[in-house]
Amino acid sequence: MTDDEVRDLFSAYHDRELSAAQHDQVAKALEASPDLAKEYASFCALLVGLSSLAGPQDAEAAPAHTLPDEGARIDLLAGVQNRLNKRSAGKFYKDRWSRAAGIFPLEVLAVVVLLGLVLAYFAMTAVTIESAPDHTAPAAPSR
Repeated sequence: MTDDEVRDLFSAYHDRELSAAQHDQVAKALEASPDLAKEYASFCALLVGLSSLAGPQDAEAAPAHTLPDEGARIDLLAGVQNRLNKRSAGKFYKDRWSRAAGIFPLEVLAVVVLLGLVLAYFAMTAVTIESAPDHTAPAAPSR
């Protein structure tokens, strides 16, 4: 297995998604190459950094050198928004509407606005149909 192939499998190796044979091949490659082992350690440090962005900001809440449990879902957006909210003293993301509301209310709002525009267009361009003047009526007598 080449170093590039091992690098491609770093994520799957870390998440324990490889077959037993592949896992053993990657482990042997990491033991055989100190440079590759350093790259894997850097990869793991990157994951820890990303998970710390998503996790609590308090030092005692979670140690900085550990990853969350395997089954835990990391919400990176929520973590970044929480940190921005704290660093900006509540100026940004104070209502957390962008996170809590989701996309559905925006879709409903867009449909309502679109319907309003269509109705306004038809109201402004509506043509009234009037009956034609009756030419069969007798003419008024002239003086």
